[in-house]
Amino acid sequence: MYNPLLLTFLTIADCGSFHKAAEALFITPASVMNQLNTLENHLGLQLFSRSRQGLTITAAGKVIYRDARKFIRESEKSIEKAKAAQNAAARTIRIGSSFLNPCHVFLDLWKQHAENANAYNFKIIPYDDDHTQLLSVISRLGKDIDILVGAFNSEQIHRLADYLILGTYDLCIALSPQHALAAKPVLDLPDLYGQRLVIPMQEGPSDLLTFLRQHPQILVEQTHYFYDMDTFNYCEQNNCLLLTLSAWSDVHPSLLTLPVSWDQKVPYGLLYARDCSRELSSFMDYTRSILSA
Repeated sequence: MYNPLLLTFLTIADCGSFHKAAEALFITPASVMNQLNTLENHLGLQLFSRSRQGLTITAAGKVIYRDARKFIRESEKSIEKAKAAQNAAARTIRIGSSFLNPCHVFLDLWKQHAENANAYNFKIIPYDDDHTQLLSVISRLGKDIDILVGAFNSEQIHRLADYLILGTYDLCIALSPQHALAAKPVLDLPDLYGQRLVIPMQEGPSDLLTFLRQHPQILVEQTHYFYDMDTFNYCEQNNCLLLTLSAWSDVHPSLLTLPVSWDQKVPYGLLYARDCSRELSSFMDYTRSILSA
């Protein structure tokens, strides 16, 4: 950032002699004189008057001294800022966030458990809850987005990315406020008998399907596995029930989300690329450690 000969010049000016400057710089007096001569020749200025009485800084030297001090301070600040920016860039995690899968679910946990919540920077990258595009978003993890937060339990997804489970969401029921069951604070399983219940399409055998088959009185209707806003709109417009998550209680303003007296839960967590960067791998290891402590 600056000519290192300036430091030699400043040391000479502060010490008042070549010998003292040499001791301070851990070099020989001859090297000090050579460096000063080189600087003066480079600038085309005489910075010191030499006499038998010693060194006297010249008027030009005083100007250089004053501005060099300021310049070096600013240079050092600039270097520190650059290092901080480099470290921040290396420790920035790009976290995807959508209406159905908001990133605050993880960030709230991070603030609670991380010993130094500022150890990483999080850059929020929005993406759309489009069931036709979600797999494309996941396949590009590590390129545009580092991690996604949500209940990603599809076998298709797990073939594309790794998954760190953070906790569970309760399975609930979303319904219109005009529905006959809307007045109940908690639904019981028999309340669902005779009702159309929309659930996500299952990829083969599942605990959920096994459970629902034990209750054939529930009129199950399957929709695409990845919900989007159209899924919620469909249930509101057709006055049917929708199997939903406790985390999605505020997704649709015209639907209520009610708990059910069953022990049906879905894990949620962090989705990330299998071949992730060393920085992200380190972040995931740290996240595992703080959440398992």
